[in-house]
Amino acid sequence: MTRFVLGRLAWMAAILLGVSLVAFMLMRAIPGDFAIAAAGSQSVGPEVLAAIRRDLGLDQPLLAQYLSWLGHALMGDFGSSFVTRQPVLGELASRLAVTFQLTSLAAIIAAVMGVATGLAAARLRGATDWLVRLWNGLMLAVPNYVVATLIVLLFGLYFPEITVLGYTPFLENPLANLGSLLLPAFALALAVSVTVAENTRAAVLEVANQDFVMVARAKGLKPGTILRDYLMRNALTPVITAAGLKIAALLGGSILVETIFAIPGMGQYLFDSINSRDYPVIQAIVLVAAGIVVLVNTVIDIAYARIDARVQM
Repeated sequence: MTRFVLGRLAWMAAILLGVSLVAFMLMRAIPGDFAIAAAGSQSVGPEVLAAIRRDLGLDQPLLAQYLSWLGHALMGDFGSSFVTRQPVLGELASRLAVTFQLTSLAAIIAAVMGVATGLAAARLRGATDWLVRLWNGLMLAVPNYVVATLIVLLFGLYFPEITVLGYTPFLENPLANLGSLLLPAFALALAVSVTVAENTRAAVLEVANQDFVMVARAKGLKPGTILRDYLMRNALTPVITAAGLKIAALLGGSILVETIFAIPGMGQYLFDSINSRDYPVIQAIVLVAAGIVVLVNTVIDIAYARIDARVQM
């Protein structure tokens, strides 16, 4: 098991190194001058631009610039924002905490909805299965930003007493914090819950026809025991894999959802930074987001190996 974990961690480090290089080079490939963007004005003189390039290390070769940026990033120093002139790490940390709350709540909602509806479709069959599959097909066809927009319009028109936009910090009011995140988390979770439901349904149906389940039924075990110890336990592996990959993708979906609901998270921070060409912030967010996605996938791989004895460790 130790060798398996170390191997996955080595792959994670290699992937993050590649992501950091791509993020760095893409920012340099964007038309425009870093020094002008940092100065915040097109009318600065050449001597000022030269001083800015020297301070930012832009007068060095690209490889030297990348190694310098990577070394500082590994120490938690992502530079300073071109817009606020403040260290990126401080703002990013507070925004990341908000996004973590939103995606965690969305992941819980998606897991509960997905497993419950998928299990109901597989066990009850008939009209329940038909309705669940119809709902899943509809939700797969509708992007989460469309769902988020419809939720804002619906509550704005018919439930004006409910605050839809904005965010309340947890320490200020825990209940209001949950209320401010519930609707955006629901909009973010719908597409993920559909994938979890479909995989749960397929896995349970496949396991239900296995010999060991037939033997358990022949022994006269209670349906609840068969469901818990035989069906769900053995159907869990593909569900964990699918759910883990989709939950990691919640970070990407949070960009537009946070913007629509005015949630001051990492997604909205990235959206604003792209509009203002705040390159240090964009590089930092891309690297941190990639790190989170790769970490989640690594944890899923390890969990898969622990659950499924067929995986070589």
